[in-house]
Formats: sequence, C-alpha cells, structure tokens
Amino acid sequence: MPAPPTSHRDDAPTVFLVVHMGFAARYLLRTDIFSTLRAAGLRIVVLTPNPDEPYMVEEFADENVVLEGLRVDWGDATIALNSRLWSLFFYLRKFTIGDGHRSEALQDKYREFNDLVRTRSRLLAAGFRLALNALWRSRALRKLLLALETNLFTPAVHRDLFDRYEPRLVVTTSPGWFLPDAVVLREAAGRGIVTATAVLSWDNPTSKGYRGADPDQTIVWSDEMARQVPEHHDSPRQRIVIAGVPHFDDYVRDDALPPRHELFERLGLDPVRRLIVFATGSPGTFRSNVAVAEALARAAESDALGVPCELVIRVHPINFRPDYQTPLDEFRRLAAAFEHTSLDIPEIRSDRLRVDMAASDGLRLGSLIKHCDVLVNIFSTTTLEAFLVDRPVVLVSSHVEVKRADGQRDFDGYQHMSFVIDERAARVATSIPEIIEHVRAYLADESLDREGRRRVAVRELGPTDGSAGRRAGESLIGLLGLTASPTEQRGELSAKASRAP
Repeated sequence: MPAPPTSHRDDAPTVFLVVHMGFAARYLLRTDIFSTLRAAGLRIVVLTPNPDEPYMVEEFADENVVLEGLRVDWGDATIALNSRLWSLFFYLRKFTIGDGHRSEALQDKYREFNDLVRTRSRLLAAGFRLALNALWRSRALRKLLLALETNLFTPAVHRDLFDRYEPRLVVTTSPGWFLPDAVVLREAAGRGIVTATAVLSWDNPTSKGYRGADPDQTIVWSDEMARQVPEHHDSPRQRIVIAGVPHFDDYVRDDALPPRHELFERLGLDPVRRLIVFATGSPGTFRSNVAVAEALARAAESDALGVPCELVIRVHPINFRPDYQTPLDEFRRLAAAFEHTSLDIPEIRSDRLRVDMAASDGLRLGSLIKHCDVLVNIFSTTTLEAFLVDRPVVLVSSHVEVKRADGQRDFDGYQHMSFVIDERAARVATSIPEIIEHVRAYLADESLDREGRRRVAVRELGPTDGSAGRRAGESLIGLLGLTASPTEQRGELSAKASRAP
C-alpha cells in the first residue's frame, strides 16, 4: 500500500519529475519512488505532455502534486531539427557511446540511419562515419561534443515553471538519451539545481546513444548497469546508486499480484490446462508476430506440446503508439479461431502521453508472467521478469522472420542480451519448429536452465527484495539533504541543493 502524503509545508522543497512517455510514468509515478517522495512531504511537479487529461488529474494531482505541461515533444529531434547545427550534434550523439563499434544494437540503428544519409549525400555519410569512429574511441571527444551541444543549445522552454516553483531537484528517466530529458536537465543545471536520473530500461545504457546531460546522480538497477554507465557514458562511478528495479517490486511481494485462479477467471482460461504466454515484439522491429502466434495457437489446440495448454497473446503496447496504430485483426482472428487462444490487450490511457498504461495493466501482466508455465518473447525485458519468478523463457530470434527485410535486426547479438545467451538461461529459437520444440521441453521439465535464470537475475536486476522503489526514492530525498544519502557525494550534492533557488 503506497504511503500517504504528509501535509504540505510552504517551505517544503519542490521536485520536478519529467514524464515524457508512458514507460516513464510507470517508473516514476506508479512505483514506490513516487509514494516515497510524497510521504516525505515534498511538493511534486510532474512535467508531462497531458497535464489536463482527467485520468492523470484523478490519479495523481492533490495538494502536494501539480501537473504541468512538458514543452518538448517525445519524438527524437523535434527541437534539434529546427537547427541544422543542433541536428548534427544530436545525431552524432545519438549514435555514439564509448566503444560504440562493439554495440550491435547501436550499430543496427546507425546502419539504418547511414543508408538514409547515403541516399542524399555519400560525402556527408562518409564524414559522419569518420566522426563517429573517433567518438566511439575517445572519451575526451565525447565529453567535448556534449559540452559544445549543451553550451550552444539549451533552450529555456520551461523558464516560467522554474521561476514559479523554484525546484531544488529535477528527476528524469534518462541522462538525456531522450530529448525531453536532455532539455530539462540542461535547464536545471544552468540554474544550479541538483539533477538525478533513474534509468528506465535494461538496454538503454548500451543502445540509446550518448547521454545528453550530466546528472548529479544516476540511479541504476544493478552492479552490471553501474559498470555500463561509466564505460559507455563517461559518468563518474561515485555518482551512481544501485537500487534494483522499482516496477518489478510487486513480483516479489506477497499477494501484490493477482493469484492464478483470479487471472484465469478474468481471462476465461481453463485452470486445468498449462499456460503459455507469448509477448509479441514491437511491430517496428519484428514482423512475424502473427506467424509465431498462429504456430503456438495450433500447437496449443493439438497435442504438439505434450500437455493441454492455454495460449495468451500479450500484444506489445507500442502497437498503440499514434505513429504505429497497428491493426489487431489478425490476432483477433486467431483468438476467434482457436478455442484455447486468448488476447491480452494493454490498457492504453492516452494518445498524448505515449503508451501510458493503467496501473492495473502492469499487475495483470505481472500475474501472467508469474503464473505462466513458459514465456515466449522477442528478446524483450519480460525475459528478466520471468527469470525473477523462475519462469522458463523461449527467445524468438529475428532469424525466424518469414520474410526478412534488408537491415533486419539480429536481437541475439545485442549486448544486453549476451549474458542471457552465454549463461544458457533461455532457449533461442531460430525457426517456427524450434519454438514448439523448446516450449515442449520446458513444459516437460520446468527446471531446465534454472541455474542460468538465477545467475542472470542476480547480475541484471540488482537487489530483488521488493524495496527498489523505496530505495530509489530515499536516494533522491537524500540529495536534498533531508535524509542520509547512500552516495559518497552526499556533502557535495546536499550543499548544491541548499544553494539552488
């Protein structure tokens, strides 16, 4: 149960939370990060694209929480593209990290961009490549690039909000990998305000490009992520705090997720049958979701899996982004055609705050993963959720694509997935028959690969005691000097906080 807010004091410090998309809302607003800040009596100002939508007001606004408009669009380079010079800085940073030539995820994205640039100017593409090669290998050049961009391009688009609320702390879910975060962090730093980042996602440090700002503190999931951030983004290790994964806390708390019988009743599933969950891939990166779903549906309907099964197809939430709006007709056809196949469709609440899902949706997804017998996915973060509750996972490789397009990504080569593969923590399917074979093997013996799952969970998830959100919230409060901070920088940062407006 979230802690209730204390009564607001006029002299209570103000914290800005930057919520530029739905996953950021899940991370900052629907975990114990938010409830911990509220319980401390802080005034919270949420910067979001949809401050006036009724569900946001009803869910979050009160005497201690104010919703204000975020004035930078979530889309890449919305502001930067208005300036050719800023656009150059933006794209150089977008495809740069330390040792970027070794990051397959970053290289995949760069190849797509390079193909586009080459159609316009081969000379420009060649020059861009030379610059990136230097940036991938030089820490000094990366920091110089960021310093130049920061000094040249820090638009004061939220000046009136900073003047009105006088925040002492600004919190984002990236150190500027996303343009809205970069702009607000730079605005805050220019005013001497303490800044912090709570890293949103598993692959972000290795795939999103170089940071766009220099936060005073970065809160990460694990020791492994604490290694990646300095290595790829040149952030001082002493400014990094390890907290765990706040939105995974419910997986390890007693009675936090709906029990199996409640889940099966809600979805109309046969409780006698085993449960396969297929978490579809993003429609922009994997084009064979329907083919995989149909193969699993046919297998569940027959005796191909060895035991009677129900299949639930969990549709990827990005299907509902305004720039995708992917039709679900084919998935609905499968659910209608096969008795033991059901759809689980995310509860998307807004078109303005992209892919913002109801809190209840996260609980239902958690229950699906916790109570499934096998999870099938396209190399997604749901892999870690399954490992946390010791559920077997079949990873569907991009090689299974029915019609592979040029430049199609090979997910199994991505850095954040490499340890999963190396530890044999999951089975990788490169064909439709292999998917069925691996699912059948796990149904016959769920203990297969259990040690690998455990090792990956320990390495990638950090503390898994159900207190990650509270830990992250307390670390943020510590930056204000209100409680003991777990970082070695407490004295320096608290002093900075006390000097801020």
